[in-house]
Order: sequence, then C-alpha cells, then structure tokens
Amino acid sequence: MPDAPLVSILLPTYNRAHLLPRAVDSVLGQTYPNWELLIWNDGSTDETEAVLHGLNDVRIRCFSDRNRGKAAAVNCAFARSRGDLIAFLDDDDTWLPDKLKSQIAFLQNDRDVDLIFSNFLNINKDTDIGANGFAQSAAGLGRLQTSSDSPDYKRIRKGWLEGIAVDNFIAMDTIIMRRSLIEVVGGFNEKLACSEDFELWWRLGLAGVRAAYTDEVLLIRNKYPGSLSGSGIRTLTGTLQMLDACAEASKQANREETIRYLRPAYRNVWQNLIAEYGREGELSRAFHAFSNSLRYGLRPGSFKALFGALITRPVRRKS
Repeated sequence: MPDAPLVSILLPTYNRAHLLPRAVDSVLGQTYPNWELLIWNDGSTDETEAVLHGLNDVRIRCFSDRNRGKAAAVNCAFARSRGDLIAFLDDDDTWLPDKLKSQIAFLQNDRDVDLIFSNFLNINKDTDIGANGFAQSAAGLGRLQTSSDSPDYKRIRKGWLEGIAVDNFIAMDTIIMRRSLIEVVGGFNEKLACSEDFELWWRLGLAGVRAAYTDEVLLIRNKYPGSLSGSGIRTLTGTLQMLDACAEASKQANREETIRYLRPAYRNVWQNLIAEYGREGELSRAFHAFSNSLRYGLRPGSFKALFGALITRPVRRKS
C-alpha cells in the first residue's frame, strides 16, 4: 500500500495474562504491517508482567503503572503513541487479519473521513453463541442517514447522537480514528467508572465528527462470565454518571437540544435501579428511583419495576 501511515494500537490490560497473548497474536497476524502496539499494564497482580517480557516484536512497546482504570490506561498509552492513526484493542478481543488493511485503505482514499468503525461478532463465552453486533444494535443504526461512494463503506451524514443514544452500535475495538480528533476533543474521561467510550463518542458527535462504517465483521468480541454488561447497582450508577457527563458536554457545546436524546437512556437506568434496589431490600431507594424515572415520562415499565421491587424477597448475603 503506497504511503502506508503508522497506526498506533492502544491496548490496556488488567489481570488478563491468560487472554492477552491471543489479542496480541491477532495484531501480529495483521496483513497491514506498519503499526505499533502500545500495551499498558494497569496494575495487574497476575502473570501479566511475565507475558509482556516474553514479547519480542520491535513494534510492541509495553508500560506498567498502578491501577487507575481503563480510561487512564488508554490516555497514557495515547500520550506515548506516534502514529497519525489510532486504533484500540481490549485484552480479551481479537481482530480479523485484514482489519487494519481494509480500514486504512478507505481512510487513505477518503481524506474527509476522520473515524471509521465496523461490524463485529459478539461471542458469549458462557454459551459459545455468537451474535452479529450490528443486528443487535439495529435500532440505533436505523437512526442514521448515510451515503456511499464505496461498495463497502457508508458515510454518516446525520443521526450520530440520536443513533448512539438509542443503541450504541460502536464497538471501541473496531475503530480507527485520525490522531487529530483526540487532540481536538480530548481523550477518555478518567472520572467515569464505566461507559467511558460512549461519552467520548458523544463529544465527537457534538464536535461534528465525520465518520463512516462497514458492515464487514472485523472484530471478534469475547464476552466472558463476569465481564458481560450487567445491571448491578454499581454499573447503573456509573452509567448515570456517564449520562450526566454527556449532558454537561452538550451544555458546554451550546447544544442543549441534544440532551433530549439521552432521556430514554436515563429512564431505562432508573427503571433498572428500581429492580436492583428491590432485590437488595432497599425500598426507600427503590421509590426514589421510581420517582426519578417518572421525570422522563410515564411508562408502564416503571410501575412494573416498582411492583416487582415490592414483592421481591431481598437477597440474603452470607456473613
């Protein structure tokens, strides 16, 4: 490929020594050769350091620091990267061999696109059942207005914010973006405990990101028991924090009209908190969550969740 740019791959890892080599192998197996892989060990206490010491490709650089969370790990890796293009990979996921080659070829041909992502396959490792990522997020993708000058890629013209608010169809590990995007809007929000990727996509949308995507599956996303997205209280309150950060970003960008796209997500989180607090026997908090859900419209789901909380036998914790 003429004028093959350097792509910096940012891989944060934490206590995944048994999975990390497979992710690294999927980078080593890429048909596009001009890459650097920056692995950031986020305070692992397992055998991760030994795995890192066993890597001998000159394109791989490894760093270790105390545990500060994924957002900080990615930001630190980005600060040490050198490529004009930036890609991401989780320690439990794998790329298909032509992932970089396909996407970089498109970006080289269309200089007006700043970010590209792809379809992916979700594998539930508990059941070994796979599911098409775009099919699962069809409601969100359906809000996009697109055009195409390429047989394989669609450019997004409108609907980015509304689409991801309905159902986030962007898997972080499918993305390649131009370095300038992060330099303009900033990196991942290190104050967030979860969903830091969504909050960055939101800020990119507010900044008018020029994006495209392909329906081709370029990532295998492995979901292990315990890593599957859950509805626990900690996850849900973290999601509320993320939504608040998105709303604040809209205000800072003088785009307060976009906050309405977040209303269904707010309501769903509060409804799930009703049920979670009910399972914990915290009825006062369940009622508080019910009250907050009503701020986003009367929906049968809120009343159903409250009824369930009232009749649910609290979870008994072992002493």
